[in-house]
Amino acid sequence: MFSVAAVVIASCIGFSNDPPNPPEVALIIDDIGNSYETGRAAVEIPHAFAYAMLPFSPHAKGLARMANSLDKDVLVHLPMEADHDNHLLGPGALLVGMSQNEIEKSFRESIAAVPHAVGVNNHMGSRLTREPEHMRWLMHAIRQRGGLFFVDSRTTGSSVALKWAVREQIAASFRDVFLDNVQTREHIEKQLNNLVAKAKQNGHALGIAHPHPLSLAVFRNWDPAAAGVRIVKLSEYIKKYQGFGGSSAPPLQSSGFSAAECGNHGDHPKPTQDPYTKW
Repeated sequence: MFSVAAVVIASCIGFSNDPPNPPEVALIIDDIGNSYETGRAAVEIPHAFAYAMLPFSPHAKGLARMANSLDKDVLVHLPMEADHDNHLLGPGALLVGMSQNEIEKSFRESIAAVPHAVGVNNHMGSRLTREPEHMRWLMHAIRQRGGLFFVDSRTTGSSVALKWAVREQIAASFRDVFLDNVQTREHIEKQLNNLVAKAKQNGHALGIAHPHPLSLAVFRNWDPAAAGVRIVKLSEYIKKYQGFGGSSAPPLQSSGFSAAECGNHGDHPKPTQDPYTKW
């Protein structure tokens, strides 16, 4: 039996029966918009994931409206020049050879092509995100637009995108773990464990994945609570952890494979019927 004195002492030194807040994880599904069926399957996953829409892809508008109707965050997955495979960029790409006016105009057009967007992250971009001047131009345009945050997908360890977002006073963060650049269940589950471990180490972590059927199957069966973390909306995550780490992110660790451009390179499906395009 507890004595009154013991209860008083416990309350004074701060003992509590309330469980500690679990580490928080946010997750972005990139490359949405080329296939309605694939995109819908991704958006309907029963977690508070965010969805990065390729501007001008055939189903970006409809799937953005669907995600918003389910109270999920929508991003513009802004194509940026890479060191290789630039034929995969798609429309609206920002290129090293562009002027400031061209960067700003292309950015505005891409934002207009994705309804309900609350943020931006880079599609590919290992070349452009190394360019301080171009990143300054882009972040200035994002700040001028207002109401948007930025996530550096970190497709290169030399990215200066986060640095310039912070300098332009934009709410911003960066990707911690790519989850599915190797398409095996073993690898995706391993990367989920790595994401959870980072969250437990730092209190939070941000992952990026793609709408591959295998990836979606793994995420449907994933139980974040059993793993000891809580999934939060990306917008909530950014509010809490924006600019985390100062003006630059920690160095990237070698992944042992060369798919870090964060592209769904093998998946360019034909356009399919999308009832949300009429919204």
